[in-house]
Amino acid sequence: MKLSEISDFIAIAETGSIRAAARQRGVTAPAMTQSIARLEEKLHVPLVTRTTKGVVLSDYGLAFLIRARLIVSEVQKSMDEMAQMGGQGHGQITFGTSMTPASTVIPHAIADFRRQRPEVRLHIIAGMFHEHLPRIRSGVMDFAIGPVPDDGLGADFQVEKLFQNDLVLTVRKESPYAKAKSLAELTKADWILGGPSSHGPGSAVIDMFERNGYAPPRVMVQSGSLAVVQSLLLSSDMICALPRQTISSEPLCRHVDIIDVKETMPTYTVSLFYRIDSPLSLVASLLATLVRRHAHYWSSDMGQTKKP
Repeated sequence: MKLSEISDFIAIAETGSIRAAARQRGVTAPAMTQSIARLEEKLHVPLVTRTTKGVVLSDYGLAFLIRARLIVSEVQKSMDEMAQMGGQGHGQITFGTSMTPASTVIPHAIADFRRQRPEVRLHIIAGMFHEHLPRIRSGVMDFAIGPVPDDGLGADFQVEKLFQNDLVLTVRKESPYAKAKSLAELTKADWILGGPSSHGPGSAVIDMFERNGYAPPRVMVQSGSLAVVQSLLLSSDMICALPRQTISSEPLCRHVDIIDVKETMPTYTVSLFYRIDSPLSLVASLLATLVRRHAHYWSSDMGQTKKP
């Protein structure tokens, strides 16, 4: 089985067309067809099916695609790492992050990383853990930072706890809800949920209402984008539960109030996670170390980065 054949198969899976895949790979359509035929012969299963609308993967093809992407990714990472060790090449790190670390820990970690390895390209993907897991499994992403379920991510992932997030209820200054003292006064408000309702800070807000005997809040917007949340908070009377660290920084700190309710506010843990069976590259390991370091600074000082 040749790496070129595997790459050809991935191209077909991504384009859904023999001709488009051939153009992407810089070969002729007949050569692409022959490459896939050789791969199917070696695997003893049909990987693709031709239809009037193009090419679709068989069940075997869908299963093999996960492994194929991982193979190509690991080979590329190995080549990059050898080049870096030899003083050649630039390399790339792809990692995911949720809202809070993106606005707190990550900028400081990247600043330190850029001072040490300015030649390395960084690809940062915003999202929650359920969006990052398939990318990490397939080798597309090196690691991710964000909240994970209490029961973990499974035996194939290493999860390192970084810091605890204290949530506070946040509204724009002069909002009619700013002086509320209980969740009972907020049941008719419109809410922004920072992420999915099934886990992380979104789930924590839903659970808080139910734990105190109230119906779930009226969620009108759900978004894991800090930019979206900031814009809506500052232009409406909607409420959002945000980490205390986030609102201690610009641009929110001068424009929002904390609703000081009597009920106990929830917390959740932000973690670093990656595949347990695939070691991080040298540069990815360096960046992960810097993330851990600045997570410690940040959690210790509640938003004020401190140098040792």
